[in-house]
Amino acid sequence: MLSSRAVLTTIAALSCLALFFSTIGDQHRENLRNVYRLRTGSAHYSPEDDRLPPPSLASWEDASKYSTPHLGRPLAEFPGRKPKTIQAMIEKAEGYYARIVKQRHQVLNDYGYGTSGFDPWHILMYWWWYFPPSFQCPHDIQRVGPISDGGKWICGMSLYEEKPRAPCVIYSFGINHETRFEGEMLDRTDCEIFAYDASVSNMGRELEGRPRIQFKPYFIGKEDRVDDNGVQWKTLKSLMKENGHDWVDILKVDIEGSEFPTFDSIMDDFGDVLPFSQLQMELHVREDFTTFPNFLKWWERLESKGVYPWWTELNLNPIYSGQRAWASEYCFINVRGGEKNLLIQNQV
Repeated sequence: MLSSRAVLTTIAALSCLALFFSTIGDQHRENLRNVYRLRTGSAHYSPEDDRLPPPSLASWEDASKYSTPHLGRPLAEFPGRKPKTIQAMIEKAEGYYARIVKQRHQVLNDYGYGTSGFDPWHILMYWWWYFPPSFQCPHDIQRVGPISDGGKWICGMSLYEEKPRAPCVIYSFGINHETRFEGEMLDRTDCEIFAYDASVSNMGRELEGRPRIQFKPYFIGKEDRVDDNGVQWKTLKSLMKENGHDWVDILKVDIEGSEFPTFDSIMDDFGDVLPFSQLQMELHVREDFTTFPNFLKWWERLESKGVYPWWTELNLNPIYSGQRAWASEYCFINVRGGEKNLLIQNQV
């Protein structure tokens, strides 16, 4: 009886495996073959197949040079219980995050990054899995806005509701009439909101005629300019100067692929301390926006500034259109900023 069960179990497992491979497209099958060749050194794989990315892309060495190998204190220095202070929680989270960075580089090496066999979209190691939201928000987490597209997961929402200091500041780029998040923040806090989007002429109905919000039809970008269509572009640095701000509590960004040059400019302008406590940003990795080597370089530069992801939410809309899942919402916390950063202060 046992042997018969074993035979049936084996047949069932083989059937499932066959079904799995039958559902994989030709490109994914080729991805699997390439991964096998790279990992096993099979005779079917020749080193001559290797090729570095084109010169216009970052090399593996360039892409990883922003990596921070010594984040926080070793995890062994912390007991299993929850640390008693916000600073200790952040240090422990940094120690854990350092392990994730190390794993990322190991997986990239294992899967042949920089060779013709590497493909960040193959089924065994999907693009977004290289960038897991592995940090921790040291406060309560609440979703603000709709449960559909447009809602945001906020770290420390109760801190803003308790109004611990004169009003918090929110900058929102790319609203496109979806302003339910901003509307709820106005309802629940004393935050002041500064909204910008040149693709629309006004805000959504949740914000019409309300106090504590300003709207201007600008695009955020890497430089101050007026384009050929007469549209005004402003840098974050210029807008903060115009508004008299030296810190932003929540920075919300959905600018359809322009986030990469824009944040390169922000990192250039502000150096090692970026001027916000948390960042809510949708990332777009469509092929006409970025490449994996350039994204990796950009992502690890952001990490080097002490800005770490703690939540993600995949945008499924491209999938329903038969495309790759090239968009995902990410929530980041900035662990720098001193007394300006409400999220890294010990709360009484």
